[in-house]
Amino acid sequence: MAQDRVALHERIAFTKWEGYAKPIERNRHVTFGDEFIWAPDYVMMSPLFNDGVPQSAADMRSGEVAAAIAKYAPDGDILTPEWRMWWKHMPDYRLISPFECVAGDWGFSSCDTYAGTLPDGTRLELREWDYIWTDEKGRISRWDWFVDSAEWKSLLALIGLEPDGLTSQEYTINFLKEGGVGA
Repeated sequence: MAQDRVALHERIAFTKWEGYAKPIERNRHVTFGDEFIWAPDYVMMSPLFNDGVPQSAADMRSGEVAAAIAKYAPDGDILTPEWRMWWKHMPDYRLISPFECVAGDWGFSSCDTYAGTLPDGTRLELREWDYIWTDEKGRISRWDWFVDSAEWKSLLALIGLEPDGLTSQEYTINFLKEGGVGA
């Protein structure tokens, strides 16, 4: 059983990596594959959102976020609009590091580097560390992610957001408006 879970976590980690590494080759579409399934009560945490307070699925899907999804991502795909937002500023933005993860029966960790080039030739990079846990059914139950604050601040400046006090809801609504249907 533990070996099956480790293998599942390696597959999920790979499809997450591939979704972010190859969206340009996939008609600028981001997907994590069929095995990346959110648990109904999942939690996400980043120290750079919500003052580091973990957010439940219900917290993250506020009324405003649900309305923005209905308007800008009616098909439910909220991965691709986020990347469309970045592509407006850096058409070559993608994950550039090779696949690497540490999988266990609890989930997996990975470290990825994203990069893109601004029109003036400036190259921006963002290094991200992810820790992703699954429940007994193999669904994503928690995702904690960490990035370099200075690199993140440079990216947020491109999209007009201030890092201080930023919530995941504000960020989500922004990328849906910038990269969703009709943007």
